[in-house]
Amino acid sequence: MKYTGRITLLIISAMVSFIESFSEKTNLWSILEACAFAAIAFLLGWIYDKAIYYKNKAELSETKLWDFLEYSPEPIIVYQEERIVFANKKFEDLVQASSSEIIGKSIFHYVLPEFHPIVNKRLQELILGKRNLGRVELKIHTPENHVLDVEIASSSIVYNNKPAVEVFIRDVTNRNRLEEELRKNEELYRFITENTTDLISYLNPDGTYKYLSPSSLELLGYHHEDLVGRNLYEYLYPEEMEKVTSLVLKADCDLDFASFSHRVRKKDGSFIWVETNARTIRNTTRKLEGIVAVSRDISERIEKEKKLQETNMMLKFISNTDGLTGIPNRRYFDERLQEEWKRTKRNKIPFSVIMIDIDYFKKYNDFNGHQAGDDCLRRVAATLKDTLKRPGDFAARYGGEEFVILLPDTDEPGAAHVAARLQENVRILNMPYIPTEQEPTVSISIGFATIIPNEKVKPEDLIKLADDKLYHAKESRMNQFPFNQLFHLA
Repeated sequence: MKYTGRITLLIISAMVSFIESFSEKTNLWSILEACAFAAIAFLLGWIYDKAIYYKNKAELSETKLWDFLEYSPEPIIVYQEERIVFANKKFEDLVQASSSEIIGKSIFHYVLPEFHPIVNKRLQELILGKRNLGRVELKIHTPENHVLDVEIASSSIVYNNKPAVEVFIRDVTNRNRLEEELRKNEELYRFITENTTDLISYLNPDGTYKYLSPSSLELLGYHHEDLVGRNLYEYLYPEEMEKVTSLVLKADCDLDFASFSHRVRKKDGSFIWVETNARTIRNTTRKLEGIVAVSRDISERIEKEKKLQETNMMLKFISNTDGLTGIPNRRYFDERLQEEWKRTKRNKIPFSVIMIDIDYFKKYNDFNGHQAGDDCLRRVAATLKDTLKRPGDFAARYGGEEFVILLPDTDEPGAAHVAARLQENVRILNMPYIPTEQEPTVSISIGFATIIPNEKVKPEDLIKLADDKLYHAKESRMNQFPFNQLFHLA
């Protein structure tokens, strides 16, 4: 109890005074003597109570200190008389050794040699009574020779009634490793952004530039500081504004990556082609925070692709064109026949073909010479092509002095009308033939056929029909075609 000593001695002094009252006569002096004795007893009891109080408090503090040292979430050791006298479980786990292996060793057994001066200085300062030492980083090693980065804080304490040093230890190996990786990554990122020829940029969700790499000067003619705060849309090619705007709007929703080509205006007002790879940066709630973009100048590549495309188109044109007459050749005719057959079959519309042959061309060629024969073929081909007015109509050289006309979406009367015009226009050429009364000028014979394509017939059937009619026309009389005999296929 808090007042045990005082109460006990007061009771004893009261009992003594009571007993003395039986042996001595009570007077003023005896009363004063009893009071003085009681006061002395009270003082002695107070001293006893205080002694018990501070003893219990010291024992409680030592218990609390022990519990703190033992169960601290951080590794702790107590260093006394140049050796470790206590190590908690966390320190055992840190150095991967048991308490019996740790106790008795010098702290320098764990600290790497290059950090010994720092530890010595710190111990001396604690001995001299300095308290605010702050934290310091150093390296320690485990029995397995694993090197750890640790941060320590220390203070002077009394341990088992003797001066000691309490050392708090924090393992910062992973933190330092992450910081080192971050530093390397930052240096690498800085090196890439400052030395790459590609343009690296960071845009806010509204399209304004927040960062651009120094390569903007070489690529666009602008210093990167001049573009920060400006909007991307100011530098886009007008016709591509809608495409880029659409991508930015999609990025605000769910688009995470996009790769596209577009044009960008340079400082001198000209435009260059760039290929941009863009990736979105989002926070934990998936809200768009920005867009990282890498743009590369592809103007030279686009120009080469354009030239290659033009070359390919020219090669295709050459491969599809008859070298002598300048109109499509048999190869191209076969392609168009298949295409138009599928289209007219799908749409269930009539498809007509006209086969044409120059009358007595071998005699013309033998009599007038090969150059005149070639010129005759060229003039007839040009006349056939010019006679066709609709975009879908197609004339080609079939072979030798034969030509063929494709007339999609054309019925029999329409094909007959075109055939009559073809014959008339060739006759109007008035090319001298063999100087006889029967054949004064070059003429052509024609055969045509019309089909509505279906599953029962093939394109070759239509060609054969027209070719048969051409044969009959040449057999009956040159410069004619049989209008009164139209062949049909179901």
